[in-house]
Amino acid sequence: MRKIGKKSIISGVLALSLILAGTGYAYWTDTLSLRAKATTGELDMTFADLGLYAQYGDEGPAGTWSIVDGIGDSGYLPSDFFRRGSSDYNKIAKDGSVDAYYERAKKYNNVEFNAELENAAPITRTVGPYTSANTNGSDQIKLDIKNMYPGYAQAFRTDVLNVGTLATKLSNIKFDIYAESAMKADDMLGIALYTHQEQYSPDKSKDGQNVFKLAKSLGLNKDQYFTVGGVDFVRLSALKEVKQEVIKKAIENAEVLTSPSTDNRLDLFIGVAMDPDAEGVYTTGSTDKLNTNNDDRDSENEEAVVVINFLWDQFNAGKKIEGTNILKEQNVNALPGKSKK
Repeated sequence: MRKIGKKSIISGVLALSLILAGTGYAYWTDTLSLRAKATTGELDMTFADLGLYAQYGDEGPAGTWSIVDGIGDSGYLPSDFFRRGSSDYNKIAKDGSVDAYYERAKKYNNVEFNAELENAAPITRTVGPYTSANTNGSDQIKLDIKNMYPGYAQAFRTDVLNVGTLATKLSNIKFDIYAESAMKADDMLGIALYTHQEQYSPDKSKDGQNVFKLAKSLGLNKDQYFTVGGVDFVRLSALKEVKQEVIKKAIENAEVLTSPSTDNRLDLFIGVAMDPDAEGVYTTGSTDKLNTNNDDRDSENEEAVVVINFLWDQFNAGKKIEGTNILKEQNVNALPGKSKK
């Protein structure tokens, strides 16, 4: 038998020790993974289908007007004068009709007008008949009427579309008036504003419900509005005094639902007019009722600007949720002396 030296025995013990160390620290592992992905949506309202009143037959039946100008036996321009094709959503009137009006009126006035979607671009979501291929939208409308005179009135129309990913609600309307207060322009110029619910397929959601009626909502005194063509126009001077809480309370049925489940939107109509003032409250009046204390120059060659901001919230703003679920078990308990946030 071969004799084993001490050196060999020690080496063997060391080798065995290394093997035991490795197996003593081995273990099984497993992993479960949960991946949560969330994307945020957008709240996006836009004006579209801007036009001179009235673009559709149900908006301007016989006997209604687009412009009150005092010309001719009726004294007004019929509402169907500017009516264009039902799919010409990016035209404010049928071709040639604006020039035709200027030709009609050139012996009586030098009024000029325009309606424009500023920085218009294709809408991003289909809403009823409006698609990105056939409809431009914008957050801003610019209306211009030049050389108005006492007794002149004009109406415009537009749609308000929800092209975002969640329902919205009209929460308030803010009026900013810019006019020289020392002059009479803000007393003699006025606006009318009306909007209601519209649904291309009325069976899918509410349709035709009132949303906001400007003159009716304000509880006006007789001197705060005037009437032209059967329409009450709120004087700009009166709009300066309107409280936001009054407007807020007057708004109803103001939710605008989302597509593609609905094609719900709002119809918006706006009119601009100048007080006839035959009685001479602000001007010298008619020759039958002259008021020599007034000076017509106080309301001539003046400019006034009205900025109307429609303020939108997401549909669930302010809703208090009473329910809960099992996840409340993970809620933080307030420590003694500290309030729970």
